[in-house]
Amino acid sequence: MSENDKTKILFVDDEKNILNGFKRQFHNKYEVETALGGSDGLERMLVSGPFAVVVSDLNMDGMDGLTFLRKVREASPDTVCVMLTGYADLDVAVEALNTGRIFRFLTKPCPHEVLTQTIEEGVEQYKRHMTVSSYTYTCDIEKDRIARIDRSQGCLAVTGYTPQDFVSDNALWISMVLPEHRVMVKDRIASIIEGKEVGPVEFTVRRKDGAVRWVSDTVIPQRNEKGRVYKFEGILEDVTERKEMQTALAHSEERYERMVANVPGLVFQLVLRAQGNMEFVFLSDTCRDFFGIEPEDIKNDSHLLIGKMHPEDRAEFYRHIAESAEELSPCEWSGRIMLSDQEKWYQTLARPERLPDGDTLWDGIMLDITETRKTEHEVRSLAKFPGENPNPVLRISSDGRIMYANNAADPLLQLWGREIDQNLPDEINDLVRKIKALGADDCIEIKCKDRYYSMVVAIVDEYDYINIYARDMTEVKNAQLKLIRANEILKEHDRLKSEFVSTVSHELRTPLCIFKNIVSNAMAGVMGKVSHKLYESLKTADASIDRLTRIISDFLDISKIESGNMKLDLTPIDVQQVVVESVKSLQVLASAKDIEIKLNTAKVEVLVNADRDRIIQVLTNLVGNAIKFIPVNGNIEVSLEDRPQEISISVKDDGPGLSKDDIEKIFNRFVQIHMLLGPGEHGTGLGLTIAKELIEMHGGKLNCSSQPGNGCCFSFTIPKVEIQPVDDFQIAEVTHVPAQ
Repeated sequence: MSENDKTKILFVDDEKNILNGFKRQFHNKYEVETALGGSDGLERMLVSGPFAVVVSDLNMDGMDGLTFLRKVREASPDTVCVMLTGYADLDVAVEALNTGRIFRFLTKPCPHEVLTQTIEEGVEQYKRHMTVSSYTYTCDIEKDRIARIDRSQGCLAVTGYTPQDFVSDNALWISMVLPEHRVMVKDRIASIIEGKEVGPVEFTVRRKDGAVRWVSDTVIPQRNEKGRVYKFEGILEDVTERKEMQTALAHSEERYERMVANVPGLVFQLVLRAQGNMEFVFLSDTCRDFFGIEPEDIKNDSHLLIGKMHPEDRAEFYRHIAESAEELSPCEWSGRIMLSDQEKWYQTLARPERLPDGDTLWDGIMLDITETRKTEHEVRSLAKFPGENPNPVLRISSDGRIMYANNAADPLLQLWGREIDQNLPDEINDLVRKIKALGADDCIEIKCKDRYYSMVVAIVDEYDYINIYARDMTEVKNAQLKLIRANEILKEHDRLKSEFVSTVSHELRTPLCIFKNIVSNAMAGVMGKVSHKLYESLKTADASIDRLTRIISDFLDISKIESGNMKLDLTPIDVQQVVVESVKSLQVLASAKDIEIKLNTAKVEVLVNADRDRIIQVLTNLVGNAIKFIPVNGNIEVSLEDRPQEISISVKDDGPGLSKDDIEKIFNRFVQIHMLLGPGEHGTGLGLTIAKELIEMHGGKLNCSSQPGNGCCFSFTIPKVEIQPVDDFQIAEVTHVPAQ
């Protein structure tokens, strides 16, 4: 036993030798303190107390033993006091015992065994006092104020403080009450004293040792003949254990409710009364989901649930309940319950218990097995599947023997020249064995004479056989072969077409160049003076040659794109410069229709990795289309936007615009949207197609947004070259390209 576990004993005498002897006798079993005389003993009580047992001499200098023990009891009512003296005085002993100030009166010399037994009995009584869980108190009231409070001996056990501690400190009691309960305690006790309410007040206090305990304070006011309260009595009880049990019970109920809530079914308790009637005494909240009925409603009227059982299944339910009640055996029932809009299947398992009053109680669970019943029905239907399947179904043993084949497998067996109980053809059996060795199902394709079959080989390990699900794919296979041959022919035609377009384009370009030079020289007067009429004719011819040249270029470009031979010459270019040059090259065409082109660009160079000629081709197409399709005196705005990862170029006009259907088709090949206001030329319908392909080859996107009557906006993006950011970048103000 450690020093901290020993019970404290105090010996008080005015002879030091006697005290030393006591210490030698009892220090192994108890924590022994000694004091020379009563005054020293009281100091020891204050410093080292409380003590379980105090043994004091009767006749001592300064303070006699009876006075000392009386003060000990006042300071520590639960301490057991023993008187030990060499001057036996019967009257003194009787008076001290009768007043309860001492536990035993022993005379010197006292045998060691008697003193030891007395101290042991005193310690046991002290421990009994300390296990007291309640104490009583009386509070006297004078002039509407508390005059005095007397507390019983159990005060120390409950609070850790002696009654004298509370007398010395009037505020000690309320300071023990935890702050969150102080106002409530004052108000409730005042209300009880005033007669407004009755009953105990429960709250928490902090004991002297720091432990927080729940206590119940029952206050009983006493009134005089005038009805005024002159005192009140009470009992303060430590109810911590009860509170802890209540808390544990509440937690247990919460856990049970959570467990029941997580059970995938309806948990219930059903009672069959000795009189023969049945009642549900508990139903989990799943009841609402299962039946759309509140649990309380079914508890009040069990027919709300039992009455919904299918008549045939209800009779079975009653029969199972009767057998279970008689034999106290589990009740298992499955049946249909008719809900408002459907019929559902439920399964019940419940275990009975005979109650003392003769009633029978079942604890059970009910599960919704509607889907399970549907699955069982489907399984029964699937059991007929192989025989009804229009495709071949076979079962093969581990050694390659045909164990089963449905009627649809007869043509396949005939092609193989096999019957049931014979082995598969060797080449088929080898394929099946390889699949089985891999341990995973597989699909293979086989050819039997002029027929093609697709076969799923399914391994059934637990039964050591293989299922084969075959399908005659002959028609599909023949169609695939025809499609492959047709595709090859189309590819050849496409190749020949590309070669033809390329050849014709090259053949046409040479004479066109000659014609272009002849016409240009004639218009320039190299061949002599040209009349006005002839000049106009030559001008028309020159424009037609240019148009034909563009058409040939478009055909060549689309041919290269289709064949994958279009190559880009990617180099870092200043896209701002490209935009300005492209717009200026078209200014003459714009001026002919009094169209103003506004150009929005950056003040610094913006680099992109692109094919300069192809970007000019795209811009020329977009701006040229805008010039062609908007009316005289129209406006075109070309904008360059520098973004962190890309640049965006847009061409916006105030022309007639496009419908949603037109926008969906505008990038298709050979599509022309005839929106010209007045006569004008139309191209091949390839310009936008080529532009879109070229931008996408650059890693960008070309889009169109428009509404009829509100003009069009074509915009495309191109990824930027990674360069150091320019700190002084500024967006330029709108720059107008003046009409010429």
